[in-house]
Amino acid sequence: MRLKTYTAASAEDAIARIRAELGDDALVVSTEAHGDMVRVVAAMESGPDAPEPAFEPAPVEELEEIVRRDAPAFGAARPRPPETDPIERILAYHNVPPMLRRRVTDGPSIGRRSASSSVGAALAKRLAGLYRFAPIARPDNDVPVVVVGPPAAGKTLVVAKLAAQAALEGRRVRLVSSDRDSAGGVPALAAFAGILDVPFDVAETAEDLARFAAAAGRETLLVVDTAAANPFSKSEITAAARMVVAARGRTVLALPAGLDPIESVEVAEAFAKAGATTIVPTRLDCSRRMGGLLAAAAAGTYAFAEASFSPSPADSLEPLDAERFARILVASAEAIRRESQTEAVS
Repeated sequence: MRLKTYTAASAEDAIARIRAELGDDALVVSTEAHGDMVRVVAAMESGPDAPEPAFEPAPVEELEEIVRRDAPAFGAARPRPPETDPIERILAYHNVPPMLRRRVTDGPSIGRRSASSSVGAALAKRLAGLYRFAPIARPDNDVPVVVVGPPAAGKTLVVAKLAAQAALEGRRVRLVSSDRDSAGGVPALAAFAGILDVPFDVAETAEDLARFAAAAGRETLLVVDTAAANPFSKSEITAAARMVVAARGRTVLALPAGLDPIESVEVAEAFAKAGATTIVPTRLDCSRRMGGLLAAAAAGTYAFAEASFSPSPADSLEPLDAERFARILVASAEAIRRESQTEAVS
């Protein structure tokens, strides 16, 4: 049945048009007044201008042949959906951006049911080909280490861990802080230096830091805690860069795990302008998604150094290489997957 609406000055005029166009078999369904006009809805079974079918239906015999040909034989296994590479799934759990996932998974596909150990080994191999790992907590490292980062990134904790590890190895250490704006940064680091019985200085200016670095010499590890810098503030990044130049050392970015990947990239790019070349991942003890770390390092020329897995200054930074990073990624993804399955069952 077709419906058609007519608007006219009167019901008689509308009905006359209906009869002329649709014939005497048309039925008037409704009549409504709209101001000075009348709207009439008419219905008919068919009409001369009824639309043609959009397609020609296939004969029944042809449809039966298609069903018979495509249906699996009785007892035969139904086709499975394509398998997902487990490395792809792991990276997706960690919110790794799609383009970076393709770079990491650019290799032979791994079976969906592969053992966790083989998946971890394959992932480690691919990480080793894509990223650099360059530790800084080495006994032979006497180049000053300058730690930079955004607010609440764990800079002071990284500095304390580096100093504690070097002191326990019997090395000469000197701590410097330029974080004079922080309420607890300087007092906390000064107290920790007292525990370690190592010299501690506060650099008010870049010139102060240059003088401390020159006095330390090559036989003392100088570890510098800089003021937290807003990565989106040009003036604060410039101030951090001045401290980096004054120390003439290796610049480490303390970058928290668990951040949004895009924001992590923006943070890393900002601190690269200040001279940072190495990332020390922080908050690994309370974060499970590492996509931001992978994205940040891949976006620039960063290498991964050690990582912080504990909030205690007494716990050293732990070595981080491709194998360790792969184990972290696999373990976190598996934990998330198991929790999801448990929630689905309950």
